[in-house]
Amino acid sequence: MGGDNTGRGVTVQPRTKCAECGGTLEQRVITHTQPWGPHKLYRFNRVPALVCAQCGQVWLSAPVSRLIDQVIRKPPKTKKFLKIPVFSLSELPRRLTARPA
Repeated sequence: MGGDNTGRGVTVQPRTKCAECGGTLEQRVITHTQPWGPHKLYRFNRVPALVCAQCGQVWLSAPVSRLIDQVIRKPPKTKKFLKIPVFSLSELPRRLTARPA
């Protein structure tokens, strides 16, 4: 079995230990959300990554990260758009505890 797991010639280099916690890294295909600038969010499906089995930290290889940057800078035709609600958790306690006037 070959190393290309994206269909685009991009692979994740095998590592065994998480740099954050020392846990075991597992090769997975994930959905990756990439913030860009103050108000943009991009979602990528079927992204090869290493994920720590202990802490959940996600590690993308340099080629995968570069490909994501290229797509954001010069996007091909978008597959679909999603509307995503955004909440500020720091504001929720005040709203939840505020009593109607």
